[in-house]
Amino acid sequence: MTPDGRSLLRLSSVRVFYDSVEALKGVSLHVNEGEIVALVGANGAGKSTTLNAICGLTPVRAGEMTLQGQSLTGLRPDQVVRLGITQVPEGRQIVGEMTVLDNLVLGAYLRLRAREKAAVREDLERILGMFPILQERRNQAAGNLSGGEQQMLAVGRALMARPRLLLLDEPTIGLAPRLAHQILDTVAGLRAQGTTILLVEQNVLASLRVADRGYVLETGRVVLEGPSDELLRNRDVQRAYLGKDYEEV
Repeated sequence: MTPDGRSLLRLSSVRVFYDSVEALKGVSLHVNEGEIVALVGANGAGKSTTLNAICGLTPVRAGEMTLQGQSLTGLRPDQVVRLGITQVPEGRQIVGEMTVLDNLVLGAYLRLRAREKAAVREDLERILGMFPILQERRNQAAGNLSGGEQQMLAVGRALMARPRLLLLDEPTIGLAPRLAHQILDTVAGLRAQGTTILLVEQNVLASLRVADRGYVLETGRVVLEGPSDELLRNRDVQRAYLGKDYEEV
């Protein structure tokens, strides 16, 4: 599927190396404004590398990345955040010794430097309202939260930057099924509020159910792409990632 006029993010023939090992072998994809796009594949396929390349955490050897036409290639992570991209990293990476409130405020660091204090306070109350458990535990050390609560905190921290594009890297990893379902419901709710999302998720079935479109990565290459419902009906996807032929019920 080709990008349309609403395209927010575009990657064109992106190549990434770790020393002499080519991790991304010409990855091309796009994310239209207002979409959830899932990036799925086996461990080591290049999913997290793709997100890290977009964020400036991993250097790109060749290819081009743009956010609404503006080049991302070669930018530092803070410059990427300023343009409107934030990532919820795999493993959450919250600061356990800091309070829930301070972790959230940390996500608005660049906005506070730009003297947006009033707007940051408004967003803080909005996000605490979105995650009532964080409101309840706002003054507790973040390290004392459960895994699911820490994931909510990581999402909330990213939203404090007011991103145009939110990158989610394995948001349900290590969570019980009920909590994983709750996190993905939250992801769907964010899209309904206007947030554009690129989602990397180990649960292929769950991620394609919540996404509008998807890309399948294998050993650093995009091998399939299309609307989520088409990918769910694809027999190769079913056998490789769902463990058996899947039929929608």
